Amino acid sequence: MKKIIKINGMSCGHCVGHVETALKDICGVKSVDVNLENQSASVELANDVEDSKFKEAIEEAGYEYISVE
Repeated sequence: MKKIIKINGMSCGHCVGHVETALKDICGVKSVDVNLENQSASVELANDVEDSKFKEAIEEAGYEYISVE
């Protein structure tokens, strides 16, 4: 299963790294690909993860969670 997460506030490579690390730490996440230009993250899941977990991780990393597709 794959989800696309829209994020606000990323401005550089360090931001991408912070978001990537935060999302990879969520149980059930297999891989993460953060796109700075699109302000989004593509997340591959091993099993279902509640959208609230993504919101919590992104906001704790210091960025603004917009939505999950």
